[in-house]
Amino acid sequence: MPPPERILVIRHRAAGDLLLTTPALHALRADRPGARIEVLAARGMEELLAGNRDVDRVLSVDRRSARSQAFLYARLACGGYDTVVDLVSNPRSAIMTALTRARVRAGYDIPGRAWAYTLRVPREPLDSSGAPRLRYAPEAALDVVRALGIAEGGPERDALHFRTTDAARAAIGCWLDSVSSERGGKPLVACLPTGSWPAKTWLPERFAEVMDSLAAQAMPVWIWGPGERNAVDAVRARMTAPSLLAPPTGWQELGALLERCALLVCNDSGPKHVAVALGTPTVTLFGPTHPKTWHPPRGPHVALEAAGLDCLHCNANECPLPGERHLRCMRDVSAARVTAAARALLFDRAKPDGKESACASR
Repeated sequence: MPPPERILVIRHRAAGDLLLTTPALHALRADRPGARIEVLAARGMEELLAGNRDVDRVLSVDRRSARSQAFLYARLACGGYDTVVDLVSNPRSAIMTALTRARVRAGYDIPGRAWAYTLRVPREPLDSSGAPRLRYAPEAALDVVRALGIAEGGPERDALHFRTTDAARAAIGCWLDSVSSERGGKPLVACLPTGSWPAKTWLPERFAEVMDSLAAQAMPVWIWGPGERNAVDAVRARMTAPSLLAPPTGWQELGALLERCALLVCNDSGPKHVAVALGTPTVTLFGPTHPKTWHPPRGPHVALEAAGLDCLHCNANECPLPGERHLRCMRDVSAARVTAAARALLFDRAKPDGKESACASR
């Protein structure tokens, strides 16, 4: 009997990017159930794929460590993979792909990198006018999988996948038991006021205002990640109503907490994609990033953004505009709009006062 096909998928970037790759991993597994599928992820992101039945092994690399990268390059050069799927397609990942000498190497057709691939896929397909066609991010990864001859799948093909471990659920269950008297039986509303880009971070005082507005009927719980505790403490201190501060969590414990919440209110961020994968409703603030790319097309999820600004969706990490135009895309979204969207999802599922309304639950 021949050995199973070995497939390597490269996605060593941020947490949200890795989660948005899971539909492609699911399509690979469905088409090639006997294959051994390995994923190359950034160090610290392994938990996102814990228990994922579409993945046999997660390799990790510390992108800040030359030693870690050298060890990885040596390992890849030893070969052994039949197919490599590069879902990053930057200069570094192109070199990684080429080092494997795999018979099939699929990636995006980007100048200076396409040489590494035997199958090349357009990174941004164009519409009839010649402009890039906006679509939910998982479709870009699915394009590469489709280039391997794998069927497109049904209408749920872009559903994200995240499995919470029993250990993480037990840990969060113990914490919730410890704060049960403070919670008072109210539904939990998680809030993450921080973000990886300054330009896509809503005003902290407005997050506090929204949580105060919801506190009579729900218990706010502030979530935070590495290096964010002081910033979240400062936002929480602006509230007048009681709230909870989540304990320190890894990705698994965060998922266990979010699946116990009735709603997450946040900036465009990795935890938002965890909530989407778990079916927890979300209200997300958008500015420099585009909701058509980073927001699910279905489910109990609302994207809110300012209207009438020509600088929207600029993809800038920091707002370059001066004076009154600085961060207008975030400042022009009022706390009242966010509160209305949150109430609609929490209590009546009515159409929220946002640019995009809530869709039917997936």
